[in-house]
Amino acid sequence: MQLICINGLMMRGSIISSLVLGSSLFLGIACGGDGDGHDTHDHDTDHDHDHDHNHETEVISKVTLTFTPASGGDSVVASFSDPDGDGGVSGESEPIVLQAGVEYTLDITLTNELEMPAIDITEEIRREAEEHFVFVYGDGVTGPASQASAPLVTHAYADVESDYGANEVGDDLPLGLVNTITANTAGTSTFKIMQRHLPPSNGNSQKTADLPKAFAEGDALPGDVDIDVSFELTVE
Repeated sequence: MQLICINGLMMRGSIISSLVLGSSLFLGIACGGDGDGHDTHDHDTDHDHDHDHNHETEVISKVTLTFTPASGGDSVVASFSDPDGDGGVSGESEPIVLQAGVEYTLDITLTNELEMPAIDITEEIRREAEEHFVFVYGDGVTGPASQASAPLVTHAYADVESDYGANEVGDDLPLGLVNTITANTAGTSTFKIMQRHLPPSNGNSQKTADLPKAFAEGDALPGDVDIDVSFELTVE
């Protein structure tokens, strides 16, 4: 199935079919429009993320981050939303404000609000845990997928594939819907979330333990990007 990029979202299935009239063929357009099949995302790094557009990606219009203090207290919630999808208004993200010296559990929720009713994409990703990987990165983050020179927070994965179902292929790897974030140093920087779809290719798993390290080092990765969004991060 070919994919069409509309305002930065990978569109598929019923959404595409409602946009194309009188034609049995879809025009595949690479996100970013560079014409060579490579995607362009909200990066201020030099990652080269190759796409295999033979696989479907998830349609995600809202990303919600919930930071819950491990020692108790009120959660910090920040969302990215692109409510008009293929409209002319770009998506916006809310700022994240954390407290230095506090450890948080970060839960990530992904939603497709372009459908009525809205679809919880998080549940679909849980069911396909062995085909998805969430990367937490940015100038303010150090962790498996990010080695910032002046990090404000430390990231660690807090889930594995078997938390959501049988681990049938390879190692029991992280998924990244649940994470541990430790706020260390006061300041303001960037905090980014990338959800990557890694379906099997030629009968082999594309999801491997070394992908976060490869991402941090700027190497090209397999699979497709479902969503890649940036938040302003402040640690007080």
